Amino acid sequence: MAEPNGIFVSGLDHTRRQMRYFAPELLKEMNAEVRNILQPIVSDAKNMVPEREPLSGWNRPVQRPGSQPSYSPYGRRWEYDRLAWDPRAVKRGIRVGVGRPTRRRDSFKAAYAIRNANPAGAVYELMGSGKSRTNMVRSVRSTHGLRKRLIWRAWDKAQAQERIPREVVDTIRAFEAKLQQRLRTKAPR
Repeated sequence: MAEPNGIFVSGLDHTRRQMRYFAPELLKEMNAEVRNILQPIVSDAKNMVPEREPLSGWNRPVQRPGSQPSYSPYGRRWEYDRLAWDPRAVKRGIRVGVGRPTRRRDSFKAAYAIRNANPAGAVYELMGSGKSRTNMVRSVRSTHGLRKRLIWRAWDKAQAQERIPREVVDTIRAFEAKLQQRLRTKAPR
Protein backbone atom coordinates (compact mmCIF):
# COMPACT_ATOMS: atom_id res chain seq x y z
CA MET A 1 0.00 0.00 0.00
CA ALA A 2 1.27 3.49 -0.84
CA GLU A 3 2.54 5.67 1.98
CA PRO A 4 0.84 9.04 2.48
CA ASN A 5 2.53 12.34 1.66
CA GLY A 6 3.67 13.90 4.91
CA ILE A 7 3.42 12.14 8.25
CA PHE A 8 0.55 9.99 9.48
CA VAL A 9 0.16 9.87 13.25
CA SER A 10 -1.63 6.68 14.20
CA GLY A 11 -3.87 6.95 17.19
CA LEU A 12 -4.39 10.71 16.99
CA ASP A 13 -8.15 10.42 16.66
CA HIS A 14 -8.30 8.21 19.77
CA THR A 15 -6.02 10.61 21.67
CA ARG A 16 -8.15 13.61 20.74
CA ARG A 17 -11.31 11.75 21.78
CA GLN A 18 -9.74 11.02 25.20
CA MET A 19 -8.63 14.64 25.53
CA ARG A 20 -12.14 15.83 24.67
CA TYR A 21 -13.52 13.63 27.44
CA PHE A 22 -10.87 13.97 30.18
CA ALA A 23 -9.10 17.27 29.45
CA PRO A 24 -10.96 19.48 26.95
CA GLU A 25 -8.79 22.49 27.81
CA LEU A 26 -5.73 20.44 26.83
CA LEU A 27 -7.29 19.69 23.44
CA LYS A 28 -8.02 23.39 22.89
CA GLU A 29 -4.46 24.23 23.84
CA MET A 30 -3.04 21.58 21.47
CA ASN A 31 -5.20 22.79 18.56
CA ALA A 32 -4.17 26.39 19.25
CA GLU A 33 -0.50 25.45 19.28
CA VAL A 34 -0.79 23.56 15.99
CA ARG A 35 -2.61 26.55 14.48
CA ASN A 36 0.27 28.78 15.66
CA ILE A 37 2.75 26.51 13.88
CA LEU A 38 0.75 26.76 10.65
CA GLN A 39 -0.12 30.46 10.97
CA PRO A 40 2.95 31.85 9.12
CA ILE A 41 1.98 29.83 6.04
CA VAL A 42 -1.63 31.03 6.31
CA SER A 43 -0.46 34.64 6.60
CA ASP A 44 1.88 34.31 3.63
CA ALA A 45 -0.86 32.71 1.51
CA LYS A 46 -3.23 35.56 2.40
CA ASN A 47 -0.59 38.08 1.32
CA MET A 48 -0.41 36.40 -2.11
CA VAL A 49 -4.11 36.90 -2.88
CA PRO A 50 -4.41 39.24 -5.88
CA GLU A 51 -6.44 42.39 -5.27
CA ARG A 52 -7.92 42.23 -8.77
CA GLU A 53 -9.69 39.26 -10.28
CA PRO A 54 -7.13 36.80 -11.68
CA LEU A 55 -8.73 36.69 -15.14
CA SER A 56 -10.44 39.42 -17.09
CA GLY A 57 -14.16 38.80 -17.06
CA TRP A 58 -14.03 36.76 -13.83
CA ASN A 59 -16.73 38.93 -12.24
CA ARG A 60 -18.80 39.39 -15.39
CA PRO A 61 -22.44 38.54 -14.64
CA VAL A 62 -23.49 35.17 -15.96
CA GLN A 63 -27.26 35.62 -15.61
CA ARG A 64 -28.00 36.90 -19.07
CA PRO A 65 -30.59 35.83 -21.62
CA GLY A 66 -29.91 32.34 -22.87
CA SER A 67 -27.55 31.28 -20.07
CA GLN A 68 -28.17 27.86 -18.62
CA PRO A 69 -28.34 27.26 -14.87
CA SER A 70 -25.46 25.38 -13.33
CA TYR A 71 -26.05 22.43 -11.04
CA SER A 72 -23.76 20.73 -8.60
CA PRO A 73 -23.15 16.98 -8.90
CA TYR A 74 -25.67 16.63 -6.05
CA GLY A 75 -28.51 18.21 -8.01
CA ARG A 76 -28.54 21.54 -6.16
CA ARG A 77 -28.49 24.74 -8.15
CA TRP A 78 -25.26 26.69 -7.72
CA GLU A 79 -25.50 30.39 -7.24
CA TYR A 80 -23.41 32.18 -9.83
CA ASP A 81 -22.26 34.91 -7.48
CA ARG A 82 -20.56 32.45 -5.10
CA LEU A 83 -17.55 32.50 -7.45
CA ALA A 84 -17.35 36.30 -7.57
CA TRP A 85 -13.83 37.54 -6.86
CA ASP A 86 -13.64 39.38 -3.56
CA PRO A 87 -10.06 39.46 -2.21
CA ARG A 88 -11.23 40.06 1.38
CA ALA A 89 -13.48 36.99 1.26
CA VAL A 90 -10.71 34.89 -0.33
CA LYS A 91 -8.32 35.94 2.45
CA ARG A 92 -10.91 35.14 5.13
CA GLY A 93 -11.36 31.71 3.57
CA ILE A 94 -7.71 30.72 4.06
CA ARG A 95 -7.46 29.12 7.48
CA VAL A 96 -6.34 26.07 9.41
CA GLY A 97 -8.99 23.39 9.60
CA VAL A 98 -9.15 20.75 12.30
CA GLY A 99 -10.66 17.48 11.15
CA ARG A 100 -10.56 13.79 11.88
CA PRO A 101 -7.65 11.80 10.49
CA THR A 102 -9.13 9.08 8.30
CA ARG A 103 -7.86 6.67 5.73
CA ARG A 104 -9.73 5.68 2.58
CA ARG A 105 -7.97 3.11 0.46
CA ASP A 106 -4.72 4.78 -0.55
CA SER A 107 -5.69 8.33 0.38
CA PHE A 108 -5.62 10.13 3.71
CA LYS A 109 -7.62 12.98 5.17
CA ALA A 110 -5.48 15.16 7.38
CA ALA A 111 -6.11 15.92 11.02
CA TYR A 112 -4.96 19.50 10.44
CA ALA A 113 -5.03 21.21 7.06
CA ILE A 114 -4.68 24.68 5.60
CA ARG A 115 -7.72 25.20 3.40
CA ASN A 116 -9.35 27.86 1.34
CA ALA A 117 -13.03 27.69 2.25
CA ASN A 118 -13.96 30.47 -0.17
CA PRO A 119 -15.22 28.95 -3.45
CA ALA A 120 -13.56 31.56 -5.68
CA GLY A 121 -10.30 31.20 -3.76
CA ALA A 122 -10.40 27.42 -4.01
CA VAL A 123 -11.00 27.62 -7.77
CA TYR A 124 -8.11 30.05 -8.17
CA GLU A 125 -5.86 27.84 -6.02
CA LEU A 126 -6.51 24.68 -8.00
CA MET A 127 -7.35 25.98 -11.49
CA GLY A 128 -4.99 24.66 -14.11
CA SER A 129 -3.33 22.07 -11.92
CA GLY A 130 -4.80 19.23 -13.99
CA LYS A 131 -4.47 18.35 -17.64
CA SER A 132 -7.04 20.77 -19.04
CA ARG A 133 -6.07 22.73 -22.14
CA THR A 134 -8.93 25.24 -22.25
CA ASN A 135 -8.18 28.88 -23.01
CA MET A 136 -9.06 29.96 -19.49
CA VAL A 137 -6.64 27.45 -17.93
CA ARG A 138 -3.88 28.38 -20.38
CA SER A 139 -4.40 32.03 -19.53
CA VAL A 140 -4.18 31.38 -15.79
CA ARG A 141 -1.07 29.26 -16.21
CA SER A 142 0.66 31.91 -18.31
CA THR A 143 -0.07 34.76 -15.89
CA HIS A 144 -0.07 33.00 -12.51
CA GLY A 145 2.15 29.94 -12.99
CA LEU A 146 1.64 26.22 -13.38
CA ARG A 147 1.54 25.17 -9.75
CA LYS A 148 -1.09 25.85 -7.18
CA ARG A 149 -1.13 29.52 -6.37
CA LEU A 150 -1.66 30.44 -2.73
CA ILE A 151 -1.41 27.81 -0.01
CA TRP A 152 0.99 25.46 -1.81
CA ARG A 153 3.19 28.33 -2.92
CA ALA A 154 3.36 29.64 0.66
CA TRP A 155 4.15 26.09 1.86
CA ASP A 156 6.98 25.75 -0.67
CA LYS A 157 8.27 29.25 0.08
CA ALA A 158 8.50 28.41 3.79
CA GLN A 159 10.41 25.21 2.91
CA ALA A 160 7.98 23.51 5.24
CA GLN A 161 8.01 20.01 3.78
CA GLU A 162 10.20 18.55 6.53
CA ARG A 163 10.05 21.12 9.33
CA ILE A 164 6.31 21.77 9.75
CA PRO A 165 5.10 18.15 9.90
CA ARG A 166 7.85 17.37 12.41
CA GLU A 167 6.87 20.36 14.58
CA VAL A 168 3.19 19.36 14.46
CA VAL A 169 3.97 15.75 15.38
CA ASP A 170 6.29 16.87 18.20
CA THR A 171 3.54 19.14 19.54
CA ILE A 172 0.99 16.31 19.42
CA ARG A 173 3.41 13.96 21.19
CA ALA A 174 4.05 16.56 23.91
CA PHE A 175 0.33 16.94 24.51
CA GLU A 176 -0.13 13.16 24.53
CA ALA A 177 2.48 13.03 27.30
CA LYS A 178 0.65 15.80 29.20
CA LEU A 179 -2.60 13.84 28.91
CA GLN A 180 -0.92 10.65 30.15
CA GLN A 181 0.56 12.55 33.09
CA ARG A 182 -2.84 13.98 34.00
CA LEU A 183 -4.51 10.60 33.74
CA ARG A 184 -1.84 9.04 35.99
CA THR A 185 -2.21 11.75 38.65
CA LYS A 186 -6.03 11.60 38.63
CA ALA A 187 -6.32 7.80 38.57
CA PRO A 188 -7.60 6.26 41.82
CA ARG A 189 -5.12 4.01 43.57
